[in-house]
Amino acid sequence: MELKGCFFTADYRDGQVYSSGKKYPAGHFTVQLMNQYYVQDTAARIAVYQDAANGHVLDQLRDGYLNIPDFVRAGELTGWALQALPQLSPFEQIDTEALRQELSTLFTEEVGREIRSYFRYRGQIAEIREDEVAVGTVDRRIDRAYLRAVEKRIDRACEILRFFDGLSEDIHEVHRFLGVFANRLEEPTRLDEAHLLPLALEIIGPRQNPYSAQYVAASKTSRSKGVSLSRRMSFDRFASFILTDFFEGLHYGHYLRRCPICGNYFLMQSARRQLYCSLGYAPKRYRGKRLTCRKYAAAIRRKELAADDPIIDLYNRRCAAIRAEKSRGTITPAFAETVRLLAQDRKFRALREETYAAGQYAPDLAREKLYADAKARERL
Repeated sequence: MELKGCFFTADYRDGQVYSSGKKYPAGHFTVQLMNQYYVQDTAARIAVYQDAANGHVLDQLRDGYLNIPDFVRAGELTGWALQALPQLSPFEQIDTEALRQELSTLFTEEVGREIRSYFRYRGQIAEIREDEVAVGTVDRRIDRAYLRAVEKRIDRACEILRFFDGLSEDIHEVHRFLGVFANRLEEPTRLDEAHLLPLALEIIGPRQNPYSAQYVAASKTSRSKGVSLSRRMSFDRFASFILTDFFEGLHYGHYLRRCPICGNYFLMQSARRQLYCSLGYAPKRYRGKRLTCRKYAAAIRRKELAADDPIIDLYNRRCAAIRAEKSRGTITPAFAETVRLLAQDRKFRALREETYAAGQYAPDLAREKLYADAKARERL
Protein backbone atom coordinates (compact mmCIF):
# COMPACT_ATOMS: atom_id res chain seq x y z
CA MET A 1 0.00 0.00 0.00
CA GLU A 2 1.41 3.32 -1.04
CA LEU A 3 0.33 6.81 -0.10
CA LYS A 4 1.46 9.05 -2.93
CA GLY A 5 -0.07 12.47 -2.86
CA CYS A 6 -2.39 11.09 -0.17
CA PHE A 7 -3.66 8.54 -2.69
CA PHE A 8 -4.12 4.88 -1.81
CA THR A 9 -2.62 2.69 -4.51
CA ALA A 10 -3.23 -1.06 -4.82
CA ASP A 11 -3.33 -3.69 -7.57
CA TYR A 12 -6.45 -5.75 -8.28
CA ARG A 13 -6.52 -9.03 -10.20
CA ASP A 14 -8.65 -12.19 -10.14
CA GLY A 15 -10.51 -11.34 -6.96
CA GLN A 16 -7.32 -10.46 -5.10
CA VAL A 17 -5.84 -7.15 -3.94
CA TYR A 18 -2.05 -6.79 -3.84
CA SER A 19 -0.72 -4.35 -1.29
CA SER A 20 2.82 -3.78 0.04
CA GLY A 21 3.98 -7.07 -1.49
CA LYS A 22 1.16 -9.06 0.13
CA LYS A 23 -1.95 -10.65 -1.37
CA TYR A 24 -5.42 -10.43 0.16
CA PRO A 25 -8.85 -11.52 -1.07
CA ALA A 26 -10.88 -8.58 -2.38
CA GLY A 27 -13.05 -7.41 0.49
CA HIS A 28 -10.31 -7.93 3.09
CA PHE A 29 -9.94 -4.24 3.96
CA THR A 30 -13.71 -3.90 4.24
CA VAL A 31 -13.74 -6.48 7.02
CA GLN A 32 -10.68 -4.92 8.65
CA LEU A 33 -12.42 -1.56 8.89
CA MET A 34 -15.53 -3.06 10.49
CA ASN A 35 -13.49 -4.93 13.11
CA GLN A 36 -11.13 -2.03 13.85
CA TYR A 37 -13.65 0.81 13.85
CA TYR A 38 -13.98 1.00 17.63
CA VAL A 39 -10.33 0.22 18.39
CA GLN A 40 -9.13 3.32 20.25
CA ASP A 41 -11.95 5.23 18.48
CA THR A 42 -9.71 6.08 15.53
CA ALA A 43 -12.31 8.10 13.63
CA ALA A 44 -13.21 10.12 16.73
CA ARG A 45 -9.56 10.82 17.50
CA ILE A 46 -8.98 12.05 13.96
CA ALA A 47 -12.09 14.24 14.17
CA VAL A 48 -10.72 15.93 17.31
CA TYR A 49 -7.87 17.35 15.25
CA GLN A 50 -10.11 18.61 12.48
CA ASP A 51 -10.32 22.36 12.69
CA ALA A 52 -11.91 25.18 10.74
CA ALA A 53 -8.35 26.30 9.95
CA ASN A 54 -7.93 23.35 7.58
CA GLY A 55 -10.93 24.32 5.48
CA HIS A 56 -9.96 27.99 5.59
CA VAL A 57 -6.43 27.23 4.41
CA LEU A 58 -7.81 25.20 1.49
CA ASP A 59 -10.06 28.10 0.50
CA GLN A 60 -7.17 30.55 0.82
CA LEU A 61 -4.84 28.47 -1.34
CA ARG A 62 -7.54 28.14 -3.99
CA ASP A 63 -8.41 31.84 -3.90
CA GLY A 64 -4.86 33.18 -4.01
CA TYR A 65 -4.02 34.42 -0.52
CA LEU A 66 -2.76 32.91 2.74
CA ASN A 67 -2.82 33.54 6.47
CA ILE A 68 0.50 32.07 7.62
CA PRO A 69 -0.51 31.23 11.25
CA ASP A 70 -3.52 29.28 9.89
CA PHE A 71 -1.23 27.47 7.47
CA VAL A 72 1.21 26.42 10.22
CA ARG A 73 -1.64 25.38 12.55
CA ALA A 74 -3.20 23.20 9.83
CA GLY A 75 0.06 21.28 9.53
CA GLU A 76 0.30 20.80 13.31
CA LEU A 77 -3.27 19.48 13.56
CA THR A 78 -2.71 17.10 10.66
CA GLY A 79 0.41 15.78 12.39
CA TRP A 80 -1.58 15.05 15.54
CA ALA A 81 -4.30 13.28 13.52
CA LEU A 82 -1.61 11.19 11.88
CA GLN A 83 -0.83 9.52 15.21
CA ALA A 84 -4.17 7.70 15.22
CA LEU A 85 -3.83 6.18 11.75
CA PRO A 86 -1.73 3.04 12.50
CA GLN A 87 -4.70 1.69 14.49
CA LEU A 88 -6.68 1.32 11.26
CA SER A 89 -5.91 -0.90 8.27
CA PRO A 90 -4.36 -0.27 5.74
CA PHE A 91 -2.63 2.70 7.37
CA GLU A 92 -0.34 0.39 9.34
CA GLN A 93 1.33 -0.40 6.00
CA ILE A 94 2.11 3.25 5.31
CA ASP A 95 5.31 4.99 6.35
CA THR A 96 3.62 7.51 8.64
CA GLU A 97 6.98 8.73 9.92
CA ALA A 98 7.96 9.85 6.41
CA LEU A 99 4.64 11.68 6.08
CA ARG A 100 5.15 13.31 9.47
CA GLN A 101 8.57 14.53 8.36
CA GLU A 102 7.00 15.94 5.22
CA LEU A 103 4.42 17.83 7.28
CA SER A 104 7.15 19.34 9.43
CA THR A 105 8.95 20.74 6.38
CA LEU A 106 5.91 21.74 4.32
CA PHE A 107 3.64 23.57 6.78
CA THR A 108 6.18 26.12 8.01
CA GLU A 109 6.31 29.90 8.21
CA GLU A 110 9.06 29.92 5.59
CA VAL A 111 6.95 27.95 3.09
CA GLY A 112 3.97 30.15 3.98
CA ARG A 113 5.95 33.29 3.12
CA GLU A 114 7.11 31.65 -0.11
CA ILE A 115 3.50 30.93 -1.09
CA ARG A 116 2.46 34.50 -0.32
CA SER A 117 5.33 35.78 -2.47
CA TYR A 118 4.15 33.47 -5.23
CA PHE A 119 0.65 34.94 -5.10
CA ARG A 120 2.09 38.48 -5.31
CA TYR A 121 4.28 37.44 -8.24
CA ARG A 122 1.29 35.96 -10.07
CA GLY A 123 -0.56 39.22 -9.46
CA GLN A 124 2.29 41.17 -11.03
CA ILE A 125 2.22 38.88 -14.07
CA ALA A 126 -1.53 39.45 -14.41
CA GLU A 127 -0.92 43.24 -14.52
CA ILE A 128 1.47 43.10 -17.48
CA ARG A 129 0.15 45.25 -20.32
CA GLU A 130 -1.30 43.54 -23.38
CA ASP A 131 1.12 45.22 -25.78
CA GLU A 132 4.06 43.60 -23.95
CA VAL A 133 2.33 40.24 -24.13
CA ALA A 134 1.72 40.72 -27.85
CA VAL A 135 5.37 41.34 -28.72
CA GLY A 136 6.50 38.29 -26.75
CA THR A 137 8.86 39.98 -24.29
CA VAL A 138 6.99 38.65 -21.24
CA ASP A 139 8.31 35.12 -21.67
CA ARG A 140 11.83 36.28 -20.88
CA ARG A 141 10.70 37.98 -17.67
CA ILE A 142 8.76 35.08 -16.11
CA ASP A 143 10.61 32.61 -13.90
CA ARG A 144 8.66 29.49 -14.80
CA ALA A 145 10.89 27.16 -12.79
CA TYR A 146 10.08 29.18 -9.67
CA LEU A 147 6.35 29.12 -10.45
CA ARG A 148 6.26 25.34 -10.99
CA ALA A 149 8.24 24.66 -7.81
CA VAL A 150 5.90 26.67 -5.59
CA GLU A 151 2.79 25.34 -7.35
CA LYS A 152 3.99 21.82 -6.60
CA ARG A 153 4.15 22.67 -2.89
CA ILE A 154 0.72 24.26 -2.98
CA ASP A 155 -0.77 21.21 -4.71
CA ARG A 156 0.80 18.88 -2.16
CA ALA A 157 -0.48 20.95 0.77
CA CYS A 158 -3.99 20.90 -0.73
CA GLU A 159 -3.86 17.12 -1.25
CA ILE A 160 -2.90 16.50 2.37
CA LEU A 161 -5.47 18.90 3.80
CA ARG A 162 -8.29 17.54 1.62
CA PHE A 163 -7.46 13.97 2.57
CA PHE A 164 -7.34 14.51 6.31
CA ASP A 165 -10.21 17.00 6.35
CA GLY A 166 -12.56 14.30 4.97
CA LEU A 167 -10.99 11.21 6.59
CA SER A 168 -13.08 11.02 9.78
CA GLU A 169 -16.31 11.52 7.84
CA ASP A 170 -15.25 8.88 5.30
CA ILE A 171 -14.61 6.34 8.05
CA HIS A 172 -17.98 6.99 9.70
CA GLU A 173 -19.82 6.91 6.36
CA VAL A 174 -18.48 3.61 5.03
CA HIS A 175 -18.82 1.98 8.46
CA ARG A 176 -22.50 2.89 8.47
CA PHE A 177 -23.04 1.61 4.91
CA LEU A 178 -21.31 -1.70 5.57
CA GLY A 179 -23.06 -2.23 8.90
CA VAL A 180 -26.49 -1.85 7.27
CA PHE A 181 -25.45 -4.23 4.48
CA ALA A 182 -24.30 -6.91 6.94
CA ASN A 183 -27.56 -6.58 8.91
CA ARG A 184 -29.69 -7.16 5.80
CA LEU A 185 -27.98 -10.29 4.48
CA GLU A 186 -30.99 -12.43 5.30
CA GLU A 187 -33.08 -10.61 2.67
CA PRO A 188 -31.52 -11.98 -0.58
CA THR A 189 -32.59 -15.46 -1.65
CA ARG A 190 -28.99 -16.21 -2.71
CA LEU A 191 -25.73 -14.70 -1.55
CA ASP A 192 -24.11 -14.12 -4.93
CA GLU A 193 -23.30 -11.04 -7.01
CA ALA A 194 -26.67 -11.02 -8.79
CA HIS A 195 -28.54 -10.77 -5.49
CA LEU A 196 -26.07 -8.87 -3.29
CA LEU A 197 -25.22 -6.08 -5.74
CA PRO A 198 -28.78 -4.62 -5.89
CA LEU A 199 -28.91 -4.66 -2.09
CA ALA A 200 -25.55 -2.86 -1.83
CA LEU A 201 -26.54 -0.21 -4.38
CA GLU A 202 -29.85 0.35 -2.60
CA ILE A 203 -28.04 0.95 0.70
CA ILE A 204 -25.18 3.07 -0.61
CA GLY A 205 -27.23 4.92 -3.20
CA PRO A 206 -25.89 6.94 -6.13
CA ARG A 207 -22.53 8.41 -5.25
CA GLN A 208 -19.28 9.20 -6.98
CA ASN A 209 -16.42 6.85 -6.26
CA PRO A 210 -13.51 8.56 -8.01
CA TYR A 211 -10.30 6.73 -8.79
CA SER A 212 -7.61 6.59 -11.43
CA ALA A 213 -6.49 3.32 -12.97
CA GLN A 214 -3.78 1.96 -15.17
CA TYR A 215 -2.90 -1.53 -16.36
CA VAL A 216 0.47 -2.89 -15.28
CA ALA A 217 2.41 -6.13 -15.62
CA ALA A 218 2.95 -7.64 -12.18
CA SER A 219 4.05 -10.99 -10.74
CA LYS A 220 1.35 -13.08 -9.11
CA THR A 221 3.64 -13.95 -6.20
CA SER A 222 7.13 -13.00 -5.04
CA ARG A 223 8.38 -16.31 -6.46
CA SER A 224 6.64 -16.06 -9.83
CA LYS A 225 8.91 -15.81 -12.85
CA GLY A 226 6.19 -14.64 -15.23
CA VAL A 227 3.92 -11.63 -15.06
CA SER A 228 0.23 -11.03 -15.69
CA LEU A 229 -1.99 -8.03 -16.22
CA SER A 230 -3.17 -6.16 -13.12
CA ARG A 231 -5.33 -3.11 -12.63
CA ARG A 232 -3.48 -0.54 -10.51
CA MET A 233 -5.98 1.78 -8.89
CA SER A 234 -5.34 5.00 -6.96
CA PHE A 235 -7.77 6.84 -4.69
CA ASP A 236 -7.68 10.29 -3.13
CA ARG A 237 -10.38 9.43 -0.55
CA PHE A 238 -10.48 6.66 2.04
CA ALA A 239 -14.16 6.02 1.27
CA SER A 240 -13.36 5.45 -2.41
CA PHE A 241 -10.71 2.88 -1.52
CA ILE A 242 -12.93 0.93 0.91
CA LEU A 243 -15.99 0.94 -1.35
CA THR A 244 -13.90 -0.25 -4.29
CA ASP A 245 -12.56 -3.08 -2.14
CA PHE A 246 -16.15 -3.88 -1.15
CA PHE A 247 -17.52 -3.95 -4.72
CA GLU A 248 -14.48 -5.84 -6.06
CA GLY A 249 -15.23 -8.43 -3.42
CA LEU A 250 -18.92 -8.64 -4.34
CA HIS A 251 -17.99 -9.18 -7.98
CA TYR A 252 -16.07 -12.31 -6.98
CA GLY A 253 -18.61 -13.53 -4.44
CA HIS A 254 -16.85 -12.11 -1.37
CA TYR A 255 -18.99 -10.42 1.24
CA LEU A 256 -18.76 -9.56 4.91
CA ARG A 257 -20.79 -11.21 7.64
CA ARG A 258 -21.00 -10.64 11.37
CA CYS A 259 -20.56 -13.62 13.66
CA PRO A 260 -23.38 -13.75 16.25
CA ILE A 261 -21.10 -15.61 18.68
CA CYS A 262 -18.06 -13.27 18.96
CA GLY A 263 -19.52 -10.19 17.24
CA ASN A 264 -16.60 -9.84 14.81
CA TYR A 265 -16.94 -9.57 11.05
CA PHE A 266 -15.47 -12.13 8.67
CA LEU A 267 -15.17 -12.45 4.90
CA MET A 268 -17.22 -15.10 3.15
CA GLN A 269 -15.87 -16.21 -0.22
CA SER A 270 -18.75 -18.41 -1.40
CA ALA A 271 -22.53 -18.29 -1.62
CA ARG A 272 -22.97 -20.31 1.57
CA ARG A 273 -25.11 -18.99 4.39
CA GLN A 274 -22.42 -19.60 6.98
CA LEU A 275 -23.38 -17.89 10.21
CA TYR A 276 -20.36 -18.31 12.46
CA CYS A 277 -16.74 -17.40 11.85
CA SER A 278 -13.99 -20.05 11.80
CA LEU A 279 -11.14 -17.88 13.05
CA GLY A 280 -12.51 -16.14 16.13
CA TYR A 281 -13.00 -17.73 19.52
CA ALA A 282 -16.26 -17.79 21.42
CA PRO A 283 -16.24 -15.46 24.44
CA LYS A 284 -17.52 -18.30 26.65
CA ARG A 285 -15.79 -21.61 27.28
CA TYR A 286 -17.55 -24.91 26.66
CA ARG A 287 -16.85 -27.47 29.39
CA GLY A 288 -13.69 -25.58 30.23
CA LYS A 289 -12.41 -25.57 26.64
CA ARG A 290 -11.88 -22.59 24.38
CA LEU A 291 -13.56 -23.25 21.01
CA THR A 292 -13.83 -21.44 17.73
CA CYS A 293 -17.19 -19.83 17.11
CA ARG A 294 -18.30 -22.52 14.65
CA LYS A 295 -17.33 -25.36 17.02
CA TYR A 296 -18.94 -23.58 19.95
CA ALA A 297 -22.17 -23.12 17.97
CA ALA A 298 -22.15 -26.82 17.06
CA ALA A 299 -21.54 -27.79 20.67
CA ILE A 300 -24.57 -25.86 21.88
CA ARG A 301 -26.65 -27.20 18.98
CA ARG A 302 -26.66 -24.10 16.86
CA LYS A 303 -24.90 -25.87 14.00
CA GLU A 304 -25.51 -24.48 10.53
CA LEU A 305 -27.70 -26.60 8.30
CA ALA A 306 -26.38 -28.08 5.05
CA ALA A 307 -29.40 -26.50 3.34
CA ASP A 308 -27.77 -23.13 4.03
CA ASP A 309 -24.92 -24.10 1.70
CA PRO A 310 -26.08 -24.09 -1.96
CA ILE A 311 -23.19 -26.33 -3.01
CA ILE A 312 -23.91 -29.06 -0.46
CA ASP A 313 -27.66 -28.60 -0.73
CA LEU A 314 -27.59 -29.28 -4.48
CA TYR A 315 -25.34 -32.29 -3.96
CA ASN A 316 -27.62 -33.72 -1.24
CA ARG A 317 -30.72 -33.32 -3.39
CA ARG A 318 -29.01 -35.07 -6.32
CA CYS A 319 -27.93 -37.95 -4.07
CA ALA A 320 -31.49 -38.30 -2.77
CA ALA A 321 -32.73 -38.58 -6.36
CA ILE A 322 -30.07 -41.20 -7.12
CA ARG A 323 -31.12 -43.28 -4.10
CA ALA A 324 -34.78 -43.00 -5.14
CA GLU A 325 -34.02 -44.28 -8.65
CA LYS A 326 -31.90 -47.12 -7.29
CA SER A 327 -34.70 -48.21 -4.94
CA ARG A 328 -37.19 -48.20 -7.84
CA GLY A 329 -34.82 -50.28 -9.95
CA THR A 330 -34.48 -47.58 -12.63
CA ILE A 331 -30.69 -47.75 -12.32
CA THR A 332 -28.41 -50.49 -11.03
CA PRO A 333 -26.64 -50.20 -7.67
CA ALA A 334 -23.25 -50.16 -9.45
CA PHE A 335 -24.29 -47.31 -11.74
CA ALA A 336 -25.81 -45.43 -8.79
CA GLU A 337 -22.46 -45.62 -6.98
CA THR A 338 -20.62 -44.37 -10.10
CA VAL A 339 -23.01 -41.42 -10.39
CA ARG A 340 -22.69 -40.63 -6.67
CA LEU A 341 -18.89 -40.62 -6.78
CA LEU A 342 -18.92 -38.36 -9.84
CA ALA A 343 -21.30 -35.97 -8.10
CA GLN A 344 -19.05 -36.03 -5.04
CA ASP A 345 -16.01 -35.14 -7.15
CA ARG A 346 -17.87 -32.18 -8.57
CA LYS A 347 -19.01 -31.09 -5.11
CA PHE A 348 -15.41 -31.02 -3.86
CA ARG A 349 -14.34 -29.10 -6.95
CA ALA A 350 -17.09 -26.54 -6.35
CA LEU A 351 -15.94 -26.09 -2.75
CA ARG A 352 -12.39 -25.43 -4.00
CA GLU A 353 -13.11 -23.29 -7.07
CA GLU A 354 -15.41 -20.29 -6.76
CA THR A 355 -15.71 -19.77 -10.52
CA TYR A 356 -16.81 -23.36 -11.11
CA ALA A 357 -19.27 -23.20 -8.19
CA ALA A 358 -20.87 -20.04 -9.53
CA GLY A 359 -21.11 -21.24 -13.13
CA GLN A 360 -20.80 -24.84 -14.31
CA TYR A 361 -21.45 -26.70 -11.05
CA ALA A 362 -25.26 -26.69 -11.24
CA PRO A 363 -25.41 -27.76 -14.94
CA ASP A 364 -22.87 -30.52 -14.21
CA LEU A 365 -25.12 -31.92 -11.47
CA ALA A 366 -28.21 -31.93 -13.69
CA ARG A 367 -29.51 -35.49 -14.15
CA GLU A 368 -28.94 -35.76 -17.92
CA LYS A 369 -25.40 -34.38 -17.79
CA LEU A 370 -24.39 -36.35 -14.70
CA TYR A 371 -25.75 -39.67 -16.01
CA ALA A 372 -24.19 -39.20 -19.46
CA ASP A 373 -20.77 -38.47 -17.93
CA ALA A 374 -21.14 -41.43 -15.56
CA LYS A 375 -21.84 -43.78 -18.48
CA ALA A 376 -18.81 -42.39 -20.32
CA ARG A 377 -16.71 -43.02 -17.19
CA GLU A 378 -17.94 -46.65 -17.02
CA ARG A 379 -16.88 -47.25 -20.61
CA LEU A 380 -13.31 -46.19 -19.89
